[in-house]
Amino acid sequence: MPKYFFKPDKPLSIGSEIVLEGDTAFHLVNVLRIKTGDELTLCDGSNTDYIVVVSLFSKKTKVSAVVKNITPCATEPSIKISLYQSLPKGDKLDLIIQKTVELGVTEIIPVVTSRSLVKPKNNKTERYQRIAESAAGQSMRGIVPKVHEPISFNDVPVGETTFVAYEGEKILSFKTALLKANSNKINIWIGPEGGFAPEEIAALTEKGAIPISLGARILRTETAAIATIAQMICLLEG
Repeated sequence: MPKYFFKPDKPLSIGSEIVLEGDTAFHLVNVLRIKTGDELTLCDGSNTDYIVVVSLFSKKTKVSAVVKNITPCATEPSIKISLYQSLPKGDKLDLIIQKTVELGVTEIIPVVTSRSLVKPKNNKTERYQRIAESAAGQSMRGIVPKVHEPISFNDVPVGETTFVAYEGEKILSFKTALLKANSNKINIWIGPEGGFAPEEIAALTEKGAIPISLGARILRTETAAIATIAQMICLLEG
């Protein structure tokens, strides 16, 4: 059974009662058909898991449960990964959010680049956040990664240990660059369908970003995002 996130309104201990309402309760009651005595895993979004036992539920989407055990979440990566994803067309961002959250990304920042084929829509951010929460629960994460509102390329600061996936880079592999990095926070930039413009690569490089190669084959933007995060987790955590 997937994990569900909630926001405690008070400090909890073993024996405390938790009341779930809204969409989470509706899903538990009407989709998963929970029963009294069932165990659930809840998470406060701050790396603490609560094993609870259902004590009461109603068709009016309200679930009461008693805390059986409290434990630190052990599924979070040891590094923080920020994904700067050039805004793709269609519903590709849905897939990127879902899969990179499952893999371990910490936050996702959609970026409007010169070759982005769509205009940003801030009214989609709430929906994107729901996708992130669902993926975090399914993959038993300890946090819900934040999906930011889209931001212009020129407005994004470039932090330390920033890698840019660039098809024009033929020498430095992601593996080599990553294993040389000495940081617990990594920033990854992924271009749109048409790739980064040369002036964007120049601007990022000037600010300290490192262009890296993902291999001999050119990947779609959604594939590049997923492959990059997967490689990173594999290389740094085994």
